Amino acid sequence: MVFDPARKIRFARSRRSLQARSGEFSHMIGGMKARAPHHCLHPSIALLSAAILLCPRASVASVRYATDFKLEKRVYVVGEPIFCYFMIRNTGSETFVFAHRAPTRALNPDLGPEPRFVLRDAQGRRLADPAPHSCGGAKGRAVYGSITLPPGGTSMEGWVLNQWGKIDSPGLYHLHAERHLPLFALQPGANVLSGRPAAYALAVEDLSFRVVPGTARELEKAYQPLVEALRNPRDPRFAEAVVAITSVPHPFLQAQLVALLGNRSAKYPWARQRALEGLARLGTPSAWQAVLNVALGRTKAPDQGAEAANETAALRANAILLLAERGDRNFVPSLLELLRSGPEPIQEDVLPALGFFHDPRANQALFERLHSPKADDRVNSILGLKNLNSKDAVPALLAMLNDPDEGVRRVANFALQSLTRQKFSLPPRASRARLARTVAQWNRWWQDNNVSFTPAPQPACRDW
Repeated sequence: MVFDPARKIRFARSRRSLQARSGEFSHMIGGMKARAPHHCLHPSIALLSAAILLCPRASVASVRYATDFKLEKRVYVVGEPIFCYFMIRNTGSETFVFAHRAPTRALNPDLGPEPRFVLRDAQGRRLADPAPHSCGGAKGRAVYGSITLPPGGTSMEGWVLNQWGKIDSPGLYHLHAERHLPLFALQPGANVLSGRPAAYALAVEDLSFRVVPGTARELEKAYQPLVEALRNPRDPRFAEAVVAITSVPHPFLQAQLVALLGNRSAKYPWARQRALEGLARLGTPSAWQAVLNVALGRTKAPDQGAEAANETAALRANAILLLAERGDRNFVPSLLELLRSGPEPIQEDVLPALGFFHDPRANQALFERLHSPKADDRVNSILGLKNLNSKDAVPALLAMLNDPDEGVRRVANFALQSLTRQKFSLPPRASRARLARTVAQWNRWWQDNNVSFTPAPQPACRDW
């Protein structure tokens, strides 16, 4: 178990909850629009991923290419998704391979294949970033598929710029776009990639566009091709459409977002999570009710094979996370009912979330579960008290340092470190003497500081 001191919410014993994070989508594969190239998960994709990270210099090879960034058009109406397309064409005589994934923004700036977009207004001021804050310093990760591009082949990817900047008012905007994409040669006569990049496809472009006021009819018309693409997962623009309507949602798109929740695509398993976050981003009362319905298991689920069932469980976990980030106390009774009667893994997701509501009913449930015979319950209750971010939780956390379960004791120590910013450590398999020393350190600190101590404010990962 890995503990992250600044993480806004932890789902301690539930890996699927960690995978449910909207802003990180570590399981994305597929979904770019392409012309002529062969899309696949290459047999040597693991080598490709490692080489991207470990090989800073290109080897000499005869790989040739042409790259370009371009905008879909130059004038948009306010509230319309703005696409920037990256094109790469194989102008040489050798086939090459490069990494690709769904066109969602990755929060880790160190990922080599990712495009980099900087948006500014007419006065040169950088636009506000709509991305979630990095929680606990976690940069996020991405899993890549690959595109094999034969001589003469062209691949094009559409990226929604609204993921990089809040473009919400009329005016002139400027875009600086860059990409430094590793290209791997396919060795002649063998289905094997070169061990080092044969070249780096460099693209740098400065573009401008204008946003103008528009009518509701004009806005709906701008979305119509995307809505059509959503109806068919085989449509080459399906992935782009999902990203567009979830990044820049509008009330007239709510029905499409809800429908997307119940339509599982094996090729795009991340689409349902994006739809859920699109509803949270939309933020209307009916959109939040739809999120609550997912958490409670009331939304139509796809056919329940094992993989689909796991995805649905992760979707419910993410819905609970979104409700916690919203922090509306009206959700508390429904979550408490889920804690009483929901499946055990869902109960594990609810407990850490309860701390964010700062509601007496939720707090009482957390304190009660500290006495559960199940170690998992005690762990998640401790995390819920950490998320409460109140000095009132400190005495209970101190008491949990004496829990009979080592895992519970270590989580309690982690929670105290996170809440107080003190660094009294409790190593794995600590001896009784080592445990007693740590407990004594905490008790002395609390005795000296309990009157004046105030926990530091915890910034939200996402502000719904």
